[in-house]
Amino acid sequence: MRHAIKRRFNPLAVVLFSLVVGGCSTPLDKSSPSFPSVVSNTQSLEHRVNIKDSTTKLVTIDLSITADYAHLSLLSGATLLIDNLDIPKSGQHKLTYLVDFPALGEQTLTFRSRGGKINLMSFDVKNIDNVNLPQFKDHSAAIGLKTDETFKYGGPSVGDVNNDGYLDFVTNNHNYVPTQLFTNHQGKSVSELRLFKHSLDFHGSALGDYDQDGDLDIMVAKGGANGTNPTSYQLLRNDNGKFKQVSNAAGINTPARGRSPRWVDFDLDGDLDLALFNAKTPMKKGAIQLFYRNQGDGTFEPVSVPGLETFNAERVLITDFNRDGKDDVVLYSPFSIWQGHGDFTFTNVTQQLVPKSVVNAKQVTAVTDVDVNNDGLIDLYLSRGLPHFQLSNKSIDFNPLTQQLDVRDQGKKGRTLITFDAGEQINLSHVDLVFRQYRGNYPIFLGKDKKRLVIKASGFQPNQIPEEMKTAPAQLTIQAEQAQGWADSQAENGFYLGYLGNGKWQMEWVRHKTIYWNVSFKLSGLTNVAYDWPANNRNVQDILLINQGDRFVNASQQWQIPKGGNHWGVTHGDFNNDGWTDLFVHRYGFLDDRVTDLMLLNMQGKRFAITTMHGAHDVNDPGHGDMGQAFDFDLDGQIDLLNGSEEEGHWYLYKNVSSNQGNNLLIHIGYSAKDGIDPLGAEVVVSLDDGTQLVRRVGSAGEVFSQGVINTLQFGIAKQSKVKKVSVVWRNGETKQLIKPKLNQRYSTDANNFNNG
Repeated sequence: MRHAIKRRFNPLAVVLFSLVVGGCSTPLDKSSPSFPSVVSNTQSLEHRVNIKDSTTKLVTIDLSITADYAHLSLLSGATLLIDNLDIPKSGQHKLTYLVDFPALGEQTLTFRSRGGKINLMSFDVKNIDNVNLPQFKDHSAAIGLKTDETFKYGGPSVGDVNNDGYLDFVTNNHNYVPTQLFTNHQGKSVSELRLFKHSLDFHGSALGDYDQDGDLDIMVAKGGANGTNPTSYQLLRNDNGKFKQVSNAAGINTPARGRSPRWVDFDLDGDLDLALFNAKTPMKKGAIQLFYRNQGDGTFEPVSVPGLETFNAERVLITDFNRDGKDDVVLYSPFSIWQGHGDFTFTNVTQQLVPKSVVNAKQVTAVTDVDVNNDGLIDLYLSRGLPHFQLSNKSIDFNPLTQQLDVRDQGKKGRTLITFDAGEQINLSHVDLVFRQYRGNYPIFLGKDKKRLVIKASGFQPNQIPEEMKTAPAQLTIQAEQAQGWADSQAENGFYLGYLGNGKWQMEWVRHKTIYWNVSFKLSGLTNVAYDWPANNRNVQDILLINQGDRFVNASQQWQIPKGGNHWGVTHGDFNNDGWTDLFVHRYGFLDDRVTDLMLLNMQGKRFAITTMHGAHDVNDPGHGDMGQAFDFDLDGQIDLLNGSEEEGHWYLYKNVSSNQGNNLLIHIGYSAKDGIDPLGAEVVVSLDDGTQLVRRVGSAGEVFSQGVINTLQFGIAKQSKVKKVSVVWRNGETKQLIKPKLNQRYSTDANNFNNG
């Protein structure tokens, strides 16, 4: 079956239809056609609506598609209400989003499609009560957060590295910029320190005070050249703000394909041990994951952890899902849960605790532990999507409005063919050939005579670039007369491009062996694209697991989480201070078009309302949604967002600028009074006067490859609620309590108003 998208673009197909919103919908002009209607790449749909009572509404759209997937956007005038809603598969769908119209009164809505044709069956707008939509503003420039366009590696590590009460952060940039430490200067500015002199194959990072000297040390993972050259982790000891590499001296020297370092207290002796989670090294048998016991003198000894050490998964969340004070481990992918016993032993309880459909679930990209219904039990949200390697398998995006085609294919042995319509010239650019030990050339061969051209490609380190590519142009404009006919053979690696006449072109990219991690490019000037292979459907369903005490249940449908999408990260926080924890889900988007990430607002512990209207988005960012952390950067009582934008995007600090939100309480957890136990893993419970308990744990607000120590915890307190007490429990069981604190204040366990429990 051939997949074709034609661009015979007309002006917007206008259908006038007005709604009176506020309970029922009534057409103002009975002669106007109503639903069902069709939108496609070449045809938009307009509707007139009259918005009353409040600008914040729930929009419900019933639709169907016959294509494998599609995307739908909704605008009111120039205001984007919904940014590329993901329609994950063929069939009928009912999708609901939270929007904020630009004004009350009559206005024009525009429906726009990208991808498959969409049949709009019905459209409904309803009032929604007791919702404050949070708003964020890009604060990066204001605080001096200037970052390069880099690949990311699974989010930042957030913690108070210099112990001044404000949370700093470590950013992980893979292999172009060394790992960076940004110091937070009282929420007003940041300063940068590059922790290594040169860029290497850096992966995740973790913060923790392993030597118990009162400041946070940093562990950084390094890759292993696809398993061909495993290396050791880098332990940076913090000596009063000076960082010294002490891995060998500390006994951390076992080579690995490092991914996810974690500070843990697996033996509950008070000091921090190490768990290093890695990718499997080909042809190597035995342990994949490495574990080290802290000997209390600055050194570590290896520990064997049967079962866990041979489980093949490289992403991890350290949590305490049963609140027994012992670290548990969530590994993915495949997804599994390991209950800790406090003595470096673990039991795989996945089969007993999670639904069969979730056991060993694949394509899990990030996990956050969060109590979404305020019942005191730790729930799990699993974001899911296609990682780089799976994404680089016949992914294709064609935008007929811009006449641009983006392709990302595997660099493995094979050949891929497309045909397309275009005028007398096209443009080839944004070629990306991600290095995989192949040092040959990858030219362009034009027409029957195979005229040879060379284009400069990204994906190489300076010492890897083929010689003839160094002076080649980064884009080529190709005339039809240059590319007449089609080559009889394709004996060399490269792009083959031919003009067949009558506006018909053909292109094939050939790999005679595995040569790259992926082959990507952009073609401009096209009006139609066709191919006879199934395009990569990048939609994967996220999962929400609700903790029932003795098991988890899959409540994804009940809680109305997103249907499909390609999500790479998830973090949590009470973004509007209403007493219910919300989620922020990072979307990868199109191959070359950033889309707005999703905010899932918690509707009083019953379901989520999804919105793209939060402001934590840069329309000019060249990257993709990756992972971030939610925390209060400036200690103003509102949760901010530190987001990384993957694949040559930037890092962003989005300040929460919401108004008319609920109350808050900030609790700073220091070291325990008796034994000096550091804050990592400490549990904080805020008890409200109505009996509700808000539970948080010092650590990260979601994890992929990195781990933080967010030890100033923000609690949203609804306007009608009061706090009865705050209880803090450290890893060794030491406790402190704060009785009837005032709201909108910051308290520290180091202060006298916290009493021993």
